[in-house]
Amino acid sequence: MTTAPRGGHPHHRLLGVGYGPSHLSMSALHASAGPAAAGTSLHFLESRDAFSWHPGMLLPGARMQVAFLKDLVTPRDPTSPYSFANYLVSKGRLEPFLNLGTLNPTRREYVDYFRWAADRLAGYVTYGSTAEAIRPVTGPDGRVTRLEVDHRGPDGTRHTVSADHVSLAPGGTPIVPPGVEPGTLRDGTVLHSSSFLGGIRPFHDRGRELPYRFLVVGAGQSAAEIFQYLAGEFPAADVTLAHRGFALMPANSSALANAIFDPASVDLFHGAGPERRRGILAELKATNYAAVDDEDITAVAGLLYDQQVHGGQRLHLSRFTELTGARTEDGLVTATLRDLLTGEERGERHDAVVLATGYDFREARGLLTGVDPYLLRDGDGELLVDRDYSVRTDESFAPRIFLHGAAEHTHGLTSTLLSLLAHRAGDILDAVLGTPAAGHQDLATPLFEGVHA
Repeated sequence: MTTAPRGGHPHHRLLGVGYGPSHLSMSALHASAGPAAAGTSLHFLESRDAFSWHPGMLLPGARMQVAFLKDLVTPRDPTSPYSFANYLVSKGRLEPFLNLGTLNPTRREYVDYFRWAADRLAGYVTYGSTAEAIRPVTGPDGRVTRLEVDHRGPDGTRHTVSADHVSLAPGGTPIVPPGVEPGTLRDGTVLHSSSFLGGIRPFHDRGRELPYRFLVVGAGQSAAEIFQYLAGEFPAADVTLAHRGFALMPANSSALANAIFDPASVDLFHGAGPERRRGILAELKATNYAAVDDEDITAVAGLLYDQQVHGGQRLHLSRFTELTGARTEDGLVTATLRDLLTGEERGERHDAVVLATGYDFREARGLLTGVDPYLLRDGDGELLVDRDYSVRTDESFAPRIFLHGAAEHTHGLTSTLLSLLAHRAGDILDAVLGTPAAGHQDLATPLFEGVHA
């Protein structure tokens, strides 16, 4: 529900930018909160025309790397009607899913669950609206009392909405290595994994049996999945996976290491000093970055071995290799690759280069520029972010700005991940409501004993 306009603009208690899983979770928790949330207006702006989550990587058979119980609501409110279990019941698939004996649904099914929830929460979001700027509004005493967010609709019309607080979850910006010419991304000879399925479609249309040459760059889960996909979908293609290390490394999914994704670990991480935080991130990098599930490493190795058995020559791993440049020539892309052992560079011609190089979540895609003078930073220039995910500000700034994804330096690996989705959204919602939402159950069990209990 939109409250009365302020300054001629619609006004909300909380306005969110982006409507991916983070704000979808917040909507679901708010809708389930009952009287605790009554009269509190939440609304979200989403640039896409409909709910979507990583459409470029909905590869056949790809599974989630998070257990289904870590859904939009269950860790905070197991009784919510927006749980994955209730989704299965509504689809008539609860027993068939249980018979699979897995905690990890396919990526396609989990996105269908998100869409199912988004359809039921459609009143919380305005699609086709791209946020462009956040502006502080000051009172007679010079204090910032609220925020105004300028956004542009699908027809190009500019609109403004006012809010007491703002929550930013615009998603990450695809990382493109230096030296990759922008024109290669526009002409489709270089693809980022975020747009992989759409970008690879023209090659399907031209013919799956053609002898294409593909280069995949990266050492993480997406790189391994894309390599397998290309090897299977294009049986005559030459496919190379290039990465900086010796081998694809397995994700550390051990029970004790995965405790880093629990709320108690966020408390521990947030309470540590900057040096210790950096040490924890480095120690547990393999739980999230440049790491591949064991079964996918085995699958890649199996493809290479099977090629040896049958005498093939089309699938390759290029170790200790770094992409330093890419440009389009005569409809092909020339990739410049550096051998990290010798320092030598070579040029290779490919039909397409796929960048499985991840995302940059820092600074929420530049949306903080208009309020930056009020934001407090540490000695390294990083934003100071409180435990409830709000950016610390000076005393003249009354609104709160909450971050999803851009707080890894203060909250750890879970800042960008689904693992703590419901807890992260719930913490922010509690801060906005001023009290724990009705239905909220603190189910966190401390996993650390002794001095860090």
